[in-house]
Amino acid sequence: MHTRHPLLLPLFVAFALGLLVAPREVRDSPGAFHASFGRGPTIVLVHGLGSRSSHWLATARVLARDHRVVLIDLPGHGESAMPEPLTLERAAASLDQALAALGREPVVLVGHSVGGLVVAAEAIAHPERVRGLVLVETALEPQIDGTAREDLLSALDYDYRTVLRTAYTAFGRDSVQGAALYAEVAALDSNVIKPWVRLAVTADLSRESARLQAPVLAVLAEHSWPLDEPWKQTAAELGYAAIPRCQPLRLGECGHFIMLDRPEPLAAAIARFAADTERKLIASF
Repeated sequence: MHTRHPLLLPLFVAFALGLLVAPREVRDSPGAFHASFGRGPTIVLVHGLGSRSSHWLATARVLARDHRVVLIDLPGHGESAMPEPLTLERAAASLDQALAALGREPVVLVGHSVGGLVVAAEAIAHPERVRGLVLVETALEPQIDGTAREDLLSALDYDYRTVLRTAYTAFGRDSVQGAALYAEVAALDSNVIKPWVRLAVTADLSRESARLQAPVLAVLAEHSWPLDEPWKQTAAELGYAAIPRCQPLRLGECGHFIMLDRPEPLAAAIARFAADTERKLIASF
């Protein structure tokens, strides 16, 4: 059994907050469903498995002061259709259609957990659409393999609820949050969740990440990047070692769901990164 990191199951994201502020613009593209608000350079926020775009709302509010913020639903979530069969390539293609509908200017693309896998796949396949990539609590290579992975995949069919309960209690900020998150995801359609789980524990972009042309900001909580661990070691364990330009950032006092626990510091980090990529884009012309 190979277990590398506290990001043992990076696929799971909470499903809790409702959309509290109505967006100014809503579209249903041929790909993923998206909503947008604010004005300025575009930042696109993609949630993870079992979540929805409103998880980003507190972060998006801060970013929308100076940016156009776009919230995108992953396939099978919200209003976005689920491809059959689900593959990382098809999920990225759905995202690509949504980005194409936004216009021709490259965007800062942000993904959380398994949503980070999807945005990374999109940035590799279509570098012209992405001027900056932010990966929040994302592992680019499987964090379990061998017998452990086979046991997990088998458990999806005979002990599905236990798989969900284990993941959410582990990734909650505390036991109360973990229990609430588990209750929410357990109410979702297992026919959507199971294919995403299988994708998340098998997809590997660690080698292909060498093809990333956009700069990358990797945002991790302390449980994923321990205080006593050098970044080089963490980067190798999470599949970041081959990325040409990667800036790491550790945020404390939060769990796996950084946008729920520390929305303002996360928004500030994304905004700084976006401003830097904008300056470099302008300087290139």
